[in-house]
Amino acid sequence: MLAHKIHLISKSNPLRYLMKNPVPSSRMTRWILALSEFDIQVVSPTAKKSQALAELLAAFPTTGMDVDQPDLPGELQEIALIEEPEWQLMFDGAASAGGGGIGIVLIGPESQVITKTYKLLYSCSNNEAEYEALITGLELAESKNVKRLLIKGDSRLAIQQLKGEFAVKEPALAKYRTKAQQILQNFQGYRLEHVVRSQNRYADALATLASKMDVRKDQHAVITIEAKGIMEAGPSNMKEDDWIVSIKSKLMEGKMADYKTVRHFHIEEGTLYFKAPTGVLARCLSKEEASCKVKEVHEQVCGMDGAPLARRLLRAGYYWQEM
Repeated sequence: MLAHKIHLISKSNPLRYLMKNPVPSSRMTRWILALSEFDIQVVSPTAKKSQALAELLAAFPTTGMDVDQPDLPGELQEIALIEEPEWQLMFDGAASAGGGGIGIVLIGPESQVITKTYKLLYSCSNNEAEYEALITGLELAESKNVKRLLIKGDSRLAIQQLKGEFAVKEPALAKYRTKAQQILQNFQGYRLEHVVRSQNRYADALATLASKMDVRKDQHAVITIEAKGIMEAGPSNMKEDDWIVSIKSKLMEGKMADYKTVRHFHIEEGTLYFKAPTGVLARCLSKEEASCKVKEVHEQVCGMDGAPLARRLLRAGYYWQEM
């Protein structure tokens, strides 16, 4: 090292002062004498990038400089932490004259859904019903060993009070918030989110249904909901007359020349309907079917005062060409 010039890069002001302005006093003098045999030139760092690069190389040496570092006694090995999946709780409460109702929807990370609805057998305010739904939902989630929970509700008051953004001014709600805060401490993590009612329709429907039903204590009501498609009108057994076939074909062709003829008719699922000036819709009948309907309606209204038979038939939803 004596044959080479040494550039000392240092941000230490005392060391730079020592090399540039030596002061012969006590210990500092001995340092100067010890370093004087080296050709040392103090240089300030030109940029922070070089310092960062040096620190990076020191922290992560190259492969050729790797040194085996044995585990120190008592050193803890790194453990990969597995984050618990987050469940979603949606709640809603409804109050009515006959007692309140609460609805709870608990959704798991694998889209499993648990629904609960309860009838409150006492008179309560809507805010109290909301808190009842929230607390019952938290207890349900806790019983399912849920660790992390996203809580959604359309009660702005309950959500903001639990967040600490709204103060509790009603003594009746103070006990509810305290109970909810105690249960929330049992979860590893939770989030509170206020949603509009349209995004909480499932829980809202359950709460409304429970509040309207008359359920006694220790009684369970089982409700089955099945999906049902749009009703389709069955085909008529009567043969269509030529005038019905003619108007249907003109409507499907859409020719403007026939507008005056077909403007009061339209086709719905293959059936021809007549629209009266009053707005009444009536199904077009063949002569054979019209004869049957005339007898049927006449037997019902025979001897009764009121509108003429033709008008009654039109109200009943029947029309034919000779009316």
